[in-house]
Amino acid sequence: MPEAATIGGCAAYARGRLPRFEADLLVCGALDIPRSRIYAFAERVAGAADARRVRRWVARRRGGEPLAYILGQRGFWGLDLAVTKDALIPRPDTETLVAAALPLISDQARVLDLGTGSGAVALAIAAERPAARVVASDIDPRCLALCRRNAARLGLALETRLADGFNGVAGKFNAIVSNPPYVAADDEHLRQGDLRFEPRRALVGGATGLEFIAALIRAAPRHLEPGGWLCLEHGDDQAPAVRELYRDAGFGAPHTRLDLERRPRATVGQIP
Repeated sequence: MPEAATIGGCAAYARGRLPRFEADLLVCGALDIPRSRIYAFAERVAGAADARRVRRWVARRRGGEPLAYILGQRGFWGLDLAVTKDALIPRPDTETLVAAALPLISDQARVLDLGTGSGAVALAIAAERPAARVVASDIDPRCLALCRRNAARLGLALETRLADGFNGVAGKFNAIVSNPPYVAADDEHLRQGDLRFEPRRALVGGATGLEFIAALIRAAPRHLEPGGWLCLEHGDDQAPAVRELYRDAGFGAPHTRLDLERRPRATVGQIP
């Protein structure tokens, strides 16, 4: 591709090296244009800087880097979120957690999103329950900065807390939600696909994958109001063990919600 290329030339370059859908997403992001312009204005000159950006982004994608990190954004629950390598990429699976939690959250509830990352879950709840007091916590100040940036851009209100688990979060909540680390330390998926590029501290939940979840469930009752709910995402093979952990911690009748592929994905339980 020459230094100064047309929009159509940039698209042809990317499509020759990537699947068409991915190529078009990268070209539109690199040139800051809607997809329709690839077809309607293919002969327009893109410019040298834009052409170089397309080449760099295509090379990054061919190296396996996730599209969301290259583009710097990802949609979640109808919200356009900025994402960085400091946080997990928001995924459709995690929308199951939001869907499971929302019916349990009243308009005036106090809600904690523990380990918020980009703020995806906290912001989805804030969008659906604008009168609720939503607190987003994370151990990484860079994640909290990203969460605040997303909140400001979307015009959504929430509070942020720098915290290691519950250490750093004060008060009690009507609902606690979390997409915690739940991958086993030796899981082969950590060496595959997008997971290779995402922060391990947000993925690995201990030797078996359940250690972080177990500690969170044991500690949660001390931070919930009577009748409060704990809502957790987990691996699709962890649901029975997670429900048992809920029962051991005193939660009543925990139940599991299936994701879009009919896999057990989120479990909720209520403290008496």
